[in-house]
Amino acid sequence: MKVCHVINTLNRGGAETHLLELIKEQKNKGYDIDLIVIGPDSPNVISLQSNFINLCTSIKRLNGPRMFNPISYGRLYKLINKNEYNIIHSHQPRSDFMIYFIKKFLKNFKWIVSVHGKYDTYLENTNFSNSVKKKLMSFLAIYWEESDSIIAISDSVREWILNLNSNLNPTVIPYWVDQENLDSNFSIRKNISIGFLGRINKNKGIEDLLEVFNNLDTENITLMIGGHSDQEYLEYLNSISKEPKKENIKYLGYIENRKEFFDGIDIFIFPSFSEGLGLVLLEAMSFSKICITRDLPPMNKYLSLDNGYLFTDNNTMLDSLNEAIHDLRYDKNKIKSKLFNIEEVVKNASVASIFPLLEKVYNYE
Repeated sequence: MKVCHVINTLNRGGAETHLLELIKEQKNKGYDIDLIVIGPDSPNVISLQSNFINLCTSIKRLNGPRMFNPISYGRLYKLINKNEYNIIHSHQPRSDFMIYFIKKFLKNFKWIVSVHGKYDTYLENTNFSNSVKKKLMSFLAIYWEESDSIIAISDSVREWILNLNSNLNPTVIPYWVDQENLDSNFSIRKNISIGFLGRINKNKGIEDLLEVFNNLDTENITLMIGGHSDQEYLEYLNSISKEPKKENIKYLGYIENRKEFFDGIDIFIFPSFSEGLGLVLLEAMSFSKICITRDLPPMNKYLSLDNGYLFTDNNTMLDSLNEAIHDLRYDKNKIKSKLFNIEEVVKNASVASIFPLLEKVYNYE
């Protein structure tokens, strides 16, 4: 089967990381894979291009970064027409729109869309940008009707898609995670390291986390914040942290070695307001980390009070942090019970369980 994946960039994020794992599995199954990248990678975020090259994947980049660049459309048309792919699998709105347009002229391929998030629910700095995003998504949901199959990465994303366009019929296929890092061994500890990992922006709830940390008893507590952000926003975040609390906060920048990051923390906190799935939360669970997240779908599908801690606002975030810290210091049995339940969730998110669901979509006539 000859498959071409189309994606905006190869900067490391949830969609790009999943695509890397997807192509790896497809290559193992004997698929013939090409990859078309619409725009250049950002210099401020780690690119996964070398990882894709190591998979011996043919990477073709278009000339322009914008979806309204006619040169990019011309190159995309020629590549698809020349290679006669059985399936074009697009990821992210810009690539979805471009394939929608190309499909008006080329009909000899199956078009599969992966929706990696609830795109218009991610908070931006201005109300104008938020309203524009919502308008664009309403148009894109109409264009998705021309696709052959739509994959939603969670039930929450599926519901979001149907709210945009009830004529669609998305199939839920979540991400999978590595099973090799599970470790249920646990010992009581006094010094606690709390970790956050992700793009550092308003939508990720980082401002709420820092406000709560201001009110936390931080004796023998450190907060490790991994991820990229603009320098101006980092300065703002630093300004809202109070002395002497800010001395216990470390901004690590972009994290290239995720195993090293997770091995260095005791609690993973994920205060995001909106996610398609929250891959980093699943990753933290796959490293057997005690996790705290906002009580919202889809995060609360994976994390519950049986295997972690949930909160709804800043007051309950503080309560959950205090409870988790107390349990790590004094309640070994409770933590071991949560770790056992975490392991059960992660085992259900294996590639062996999930990849066959994707093959059904690919082979559906």
